[in-house]
Amino acid sequence: MRSKEGLKLKIVILGPDGAGKSSVIRGLMQNLSQGGRVAKMRYLKPQIVMVRRGDQVTINPDPHGKSPRSELTSVAKIFVWLIEEWWAHLFRDKRGVVLICDRYYHDLLIDPIRYRYGGPLWIAKLVGRLMPEPGLWALLDAPADVLQARKQEVAREESERQRQAYLTFVSKRHKYVIVDAAQSLDHVVIEVEHAIRTTLTNKEDSRG
Repeated sequence: MRSKEGLKLKIVILGPDGAGKSSVIRGLMQNLSQGGRVAKMRYLKPQIVMVRRGDQVTINPDPHGKSPRSELTSVAKIFVWLIEEWWAHLFRDKRGVVLICDRYYHDLLIDPIRYRYGGPLWIAKLVGRLMPEPGLWALLDAPADVLQARKQEVAREESERQRQAYLTFVSKRHKYVIVDAAQSLDHVVIEVEHAIRTTLTNKEDSRG
């Protein structure tokens, strides 16, 4: 069997605002590192051409407050995103590393207003089909009341809409896990970590 150092695995953590993505990722990073895995976190997308300003990801208190970009700008940005994602997948994402992504391109399909996407939705969906497929999608799911109690960046109705949209989306993926994010943080981390380790074991066995 080939050693685990030759493996490359991308995990995407999805969930509505208030699902606890950042906290779960911090717990996963710690647990995987302690278990002998090299783990790296990435927020949303590679920073190659469109570099994010600043070193920290700031919380936008009004993610739906800004107007959409123009159609041309919106379409250009998602195609640049596609190129960046494939460049990172082929040349930057290192073997032997578990890459944990806080959101992914397809988040734009769930909530285009947040990303100020003003182009045709069919183009955004087409780009989504061309994106590199992660090894595992992990959805942190919780009722709208729980999400609103934790974070109120959007209205309750929007929290419920996002929740249903995420459930519909992830159920169509090839490899996914849905975790009850209303549980304690420790339990959520344990369940997602188990899914990651199972995915890694299956990949190692398939390479044997």
